Amino acid sequence: SSPYQLALRMDTKPFDDIRVRKALNYAVDKEAVVKEFFGGNAEIFSYPFHPDWTGYYQPLTSMPDDIKELFNYDIAKAKQLLAEAGYPDGFTFKVQACSCNTVGMELLSLLAGYYERIKVKLDVQVMEYAAHLSMMNNNTNAPGYLHTVGMANPFTTTRVNFVSNKYNPSQFNDPTFAAKFDAASAERDEAKRQAMFHEMARVGLRAVPGVFLPAPRFFIAWWPWVKNYNGEMRAGATKPGPIYARLWIDQEMKKKMGY
Repeated sequence: SSPYQLALRMDTKPFDDIRVRKALNYAVDKEAVVKEFFGGNAEIFSYPFHPDWTGYYQPLTSMPDDIKELFNYDIAKAKQLLAEAGYPDGFTFKVQACSCNTVGMELLSLLAGYYERIKVKLDVQVMEYAAHLSMMNNNTNAPGYLHTVGMANPFTTTRVNFVSNKYNPSQFNDPTFAAKFDAASAERDEAKRQAMFHEMARVGLRAVPGVFLPAPRFFIAWWPWVKNYNGEMRAGATKPGPIYARLWIDQEMKKKMGY
C-alpha cells in the first residue's frame, strides 16, 4: 500500500514557509483518520519508507521528538504557526486531485473540514488521471497536489520523491540531499547503506514537503489456480501490467475444483 500525501509546493507561497506546511499537518487528526476513515486498516506512519521494507523502515516511535510532533493533532499550534507566518486569517489554495481515486477524493473532503477550523480553504481541481499525472511530471502542478506516494524499493522511492524533477510534486530540491543519495546508492555494505537511508528519511521528514497521511492496508484474494502470483500489486509505480503478464491459469486444477 502507498501513503496518501497532500504535497505542498515548497517553491510557491505560502508553502515556501515551513511554518505553514507544519500548520497543515498539526490541523489534521491523523489518529482519527486511521480509526474512523480507514476503519483501523491503515498505517499512520509509512513515509518515506513502507513498513514492509525491513531494515530501511523505522517506526514513528524511534523518530526524534520534532518528527513525532508532526503527527500530533494540535489546532492551537496550527493557528499559532499560521499567525507567525503572516496568515492569521488563513488563506485559500488550489489542490489538484485525480477523479479516478474515489478514496482520495473522500479523504480530501475530510481534510477540507479540518482546514476550515484554521480558516484555510481548498480550491479543488478534479482531473482525470492522465492530466493529473502530466501536471506532476512537468512540474506544473498546483500548490497543493493530492497523490499516493510511490512505494517501490527504498532507492526508487527516495529518488523520485526527493531527488528527481519528476514525481516530486513538493519540488523538494536539496543538492546536499542528492549527494547523500548518490553516496548511499553506491554503498555496498548493507548496514552502512541502511544507516544512510535512515539519515535521509529524517532530512526528508523535517523538510515537511507535504501533509503526511496514512497508508491504507489492502487485502488481496485470488483463486489457487491463478499461478505465478503472490499478491503483488505493482511493479515500480502503479504498473500492474508486468505482473498480470506473468500470470497463468491452471485449467486442470480449476476444472477439478468444479469451475
